[in-house]
Amino acid sequence: MRSHPSWSQRTAIASRRTNMWSPFSVRTADCRICFACANLLRQCAQRGASAPRCEPRTYHASHFCARWAPPRTPAAPAPTGHNALRLLLAAMSPVITYALLFLAGVVAAIVGYLVGMASLVSYPAMLALGVPPVVANASNTVSLIPGGIGSLITSWDRLKQIRYYPLLPQALIAVVGGLVGGALLLVAPPGVFEAIVPWLVLLATALVALSPRLRRGATNYRLPAPAFLALMAAIMVYSGYFGAGAGVLFFALCTLGTPMNTHAAVVMKTPMTTLSNFAAAVLFIVQGQVDWGAAITVGLGSFAGGYVAPLIQRLIPERVIHAAVVVGGLVLTVWLLLGF
Repeated sequence: MRSHPSWSQRTAIASRRTNMWSPFSVRTADCRICFACANLLRQCAQRGASAPRCEPRTYHASHFCARWAPPRTPAAPAPTGHNALRLLLAAMSPVITYALLFLAGVVAAIVGYLVGMASLVSYPAMLALGVPPVVANASNTVSLIPGGIGSLITSWDRLKQIRYYPLLPQALIAVVGGLVGGALLLVAPPGVFEAIVPWLVLLATALVALSPRLRRGATNYRLPAPAFLALMAAIMVYSGYFGAGAGVLFFALCTLGTPMNTHAAVVMKTPMTTLSNFAAAVLFIVQGQVDWGAAITVGLGSFAGGYVAPLIQRLIPERVIHAAVVVGGLVLTVWLLLGF
């Protein structure tokens, strides 16, 4: 019976014989083994140490050669097409991850512009792809800023035509509110707002759903400027603190407190929530809580989606957007109540 070669013998063979079966592997007498393992085995042999245990997500000799499996690693079948595909997917996983994050950014920006719930797409996408929750929250805030910039480029002409309240005071309130909300997130206990957030979103959704009836016979009604700006300040603080549903709240304020129609309210809410996100993002960046790989990838997709979102909005009837906001608000309420 043929005996197993020693680890030092296997390492010597692996260091002498290579092939192009995979850019991540070297060829041994009867087995393919990854470069990382070959180097690790060589170091162990030089130190006289025992063979290392297989690490997760690393393709070792035992995965492709049952005869030379390490003593503490379960034997695996010889190389097959399935195993080769597994290795290929593992090598391509960063590309797939970033492609999915980019796509999530595109969809999030379009949904955020039309319905006001970008975080419902981008935040779960980051969590699903392995970004920690706290870092995902901060990275999501940073990544959605390019989407607002892209939307502003396309809809700037329409925004200048909305003259119910001066834009400069609203912009200042959005920035200050975002800073206050971001500071609250960093210093306040995490459960301060979380208990009431779903009910705020549900209330805003109900107001949006009832807004046509509530505004019937009062099409020219407009809140006094101090009242409108005070309510807006509260929404911007919430936007900087948590953000999910802030677009729905501001949409409800615009449609109920001013004569704006649905399209004008959509155009108005995007730059204000973007300014609030920008102010909060500055604090998150200073605290070092941003995953820049995920944030930049989602941000690039967000810019592309935000740029085309106003063009898509012009093709959609007002009733459809209004119904989409209501449905999206209900979905977001359930999502928040379930604690995602």
